[in-house]
Amino acid sequence: MPEKFPSPAGWTPPGAQFRSSGGVSRTVTGTLVGLIITPVGIAFAARGAAGTRQWTILGDFADRVGSTFEIIIAAALFLIVAALAAYAPAGTIIAGLVWGVLPGIIHFIFPDDTFRLIGDLPLSDDMHVALFQWLQTGFPLIVGILLVGAGAAATFRRR
Repeated sequence: MPEKFPSPAGWTPPGAQFRSSGGVSRTVTGTLVGLIITPVGIAFAARGAAGTRQWTILGDFADRVGSTFEIIIAAALFLIVAALAAYAPAGTIIAGLVWGVLPGIIHFIFPDDTFRLIGDLPLSDDMHVALFQWLQTGFPLIVGILLVGAGAAATFRRR
C-alpha cells in the first residue's frame, strides 16, 4: 500500500540516531541474567522441597512458613526467567538447557555420577541432600523444558 504522505528525501524521525536493535547485547544480558537467577531458584526450590518433607516427620514442629516461603521465592525466580523470554528468548532457552534439561538427562543416564558430583559441591550436607532429592524427582528436567518452551514460544511469537 503506498504511503499517503511520503517523507522528504533524507528525512528521519526525531531520535532515530539513538535507536539500535541491540540484539546481541540483549541476548548476552538476558543469557547472563537467566544463568544467574535459575540456579538460585533451584536452590530455593530444593531447600523448600526438603523442608516440606519434614512436615510429615515432625508434624506441627516443622518450619512450614520457612519452606513455603522458599518455594514461593523459587517460583517467583522461575517466573522472572520465563518472563525474560519476552526480552531475550535465547537467555531463557539457554538457562533452561544448562540448569534443567541437561542435568535432568545426565542424571537419568548416570545417576551415581550425579550423586558424586553434587557431593563434591562446596555446600552443606542438608543442601547436598536437598539438591539430590530434587534432581532425583525429575523437577530440573520439568523446569528446564518449561523454560525452553517459554523461550521457544517467545521466539515464534516475534516472527
